[in-house]
Amino acid sequence: MSLRAIIIGLAAVVLIAALTPYNDLVVGGTYLTGNHFPAGALFILVVLVLVVNVGIKLVWRAWALRTSELMLVWCMMIVASTVPASGLMRYLFPMVASPTYYAARPDKDYESHVLPGVPDDLVVTKDVQSPAVKRFFEGPAMRVPWGKWARPLASWGTFILLFYLATLFLTGLLRKQWVEVERLAFPLARVPLEIAADSAGSGLVPAFLRSRACVVGLTLSLAFGAVRMAPVLTGAAQGWVPSFPVQSFLWGTPIQALYIWSAYLYPMAVGFAFLVPADVALSVWLFFWFTHMELVVADRIGMPIAGGDYSPFMQWQQAGAFIVFTLIMFWMARRHLWDVVRKTFGLDSSVDDSQDPIGYRVGFWGLVLAVIGMLMWYAWHGIGPVVGVLLLALTFCVALVHARLVAQGGIFFVQQSWQPPTFLHGITGGAIFGPAAAVTAQMQNAILVADAREILSGHAVNALRVASAFERRRRWFLPLMLVSLIVALGVSGFFIMRLFYEQGALSTADEYAVMRLPFSTFDTAHMMIDNPAKAVEPKFGAFALGAGIMFAVTMMRMRFYWWPVHSLGFLTGSSWPGQTLWFAFFLGWGLKVIVVKFGGGAALRRTRDLFMGVIIGEAMLVGISAVLGLAGIKVGNLFLPV
Repeated sequence: MSLRAIIIGLAAVVLIAALTPYNDLVVGGTYLTGNHFPAGALFILVVLVLVVNVGIKLVWRAWALRTSELMLVWCMMIVASTVPASGLMRYLFPMVASPTYYAARPDKDYESHVLPGVPDDLVVTKDVQSPAVKRFFEGPAMRVPWGKWARPLASWGTFILLFYLATLFLTGLLRKQWVEVERLAFPLARVPLEIAADSAGSGLVPAFLRSRACVVGLTLSLAFGAVRMAPVLTGAAQGWVPSFPVQSFLWGTPIQALYIWSAYLYPMAVGFAFLVPADVALSVWLFFWFTHMELVVADRIGMPIAGGDYSPFMQWQQAGAFIVFTLIMFWMARRHLWDVVRKTFGLDSSVDDSQDPIGYRVGFWGLVLAVIGMLMWYAWHGIGPVVGVLLLALTFCVALVHARLVAQGGIFFVQQSWQPPTFLHGITGGAIFGPAAAVTAQMQNAILVADAREILSGHAVNALRVASAFERRRRWFLPLMLVSLIVALGVSGFFIMRLFYEQGALSTADEYAVMRLPFSTFDTAHMMIDNPAKAVEPKFGAFALGAGIMFAVTMMRMRFYWWPVHSLGFLTGSSWPGQTLWFAFFLGWGLKVIVVKFGGGAALRRTRDLFMGVIIGEAMLVGISAVLGLAGIKVGNLFLPV
């Protein structure tokens, strides 16, 4: 780590935080930070390696940026990528203003049922005639009334920072177990590590980027991207997303209830599917088909499941799988966690945490204090200690499972169909949340967890893996990640609020964030308040089925070396990422099996480098499309699933 790396990292964080809201909400281009492999960050890293570092070497080779410096910049960028879009800012401001604004609609009964239950410090105002709220959604342009927003932003900001701290401490405590004991693949971290390796070496460009396989993959990716962008040059509204309309061929057949909409070809996803172990890639597409065949079986026996991936049956089945998988993760880490306890309380001085970016004592007590802080925040807003513990446990269950999907499965686009507050309400028969607690829990979930594509846990585990490249001063990791998050909060918050008040939130390109998600959030809270016993119908059979399948598949894998399927894929089977990634993982798995069977180790290494080149090329295309969007040429969202 060095001062210049910190300065470059902060400059990159500011650039991402400032540019992302405009790119996402005005230009409508491919998301710069829309998943756990933020293509905008990789574009900046490639520019640093191929442009900045080459220029430095031409002047004075000894000044070249080292691998550890580039990886610090990468860590700062990916952690900060949590903030400016779906990880937080996309939903925070609309959610804080929505209950007041939509209370005036005749088809919503928020004014009499929801608004009275909302704690005063969680919304801008409860005055449905407030110009600050009306102009936020509708315009015309006005200066941001920061005074009106100060109180809710301070309240939410407190909880959000505590949540981020708890996430960093928890993933820091699990780092050694996942990196050194279980040796997870971390495919999303391998790409930047390969790019930056030997960055200060004798060549102008790192050896990996000069390899023939990488150059071929990069060239093919850029050429295919040019084909996808070509329709824009002929006057089309946007470019071409290669896909096959599966569902149109299923209608009228005995398997029309599959709810498989399309087979999408995303080259980056194919590349990551090739990088992960074959059993993991197999499980992603195989369990996607398995969960959708459940829909067909239910339809054929006269018990149709309406709603597909987001039906109550699938939500409760996925909840069972998530909870059991989390318990299994902690069981597998039990010896390591006992080491953490012994080190924390001074019971065993031989436990070594010197190579960990976050020491065990700091991580343990930091996690405890952050959780206590969140429970106090809950209590202030009407959520009792027992309910708060349960809600946090389920929230971090979601966070840890997604972190595992990222670290082990290379699944860079993650979401879940079940939601912790709704699950808790249903499993207790509607007796657990009062009015204030129901609204608070639903708002917190919508802001931080409902759309988990950029949740901090996934970025944190990748950053902790990359931190192994730091030559010294690893304990700077935590403060630098916190500084990156705080800078991203300030910069992105400022720019997105200016954008909303200049254009009106309803005129942006994000109907989901400003209308559909607030409606579903407060409609659910309304039902939980108005008719708690019937607001959520529990599906205990589906929950038991999901838990049972997860336990059985995991046990088979642990006991029999020949068992070919990993349980990881079952976690994504009934979700939108499953819909968008299954075909790419099928292709990646198939290609890897063929290469291993007929090509051997040398062919496998060359093909791996080729697909890394493809991944780098796709990230470059995202950066190019963002630059074109800023120049007024809208390419559309072509290169990553959304």
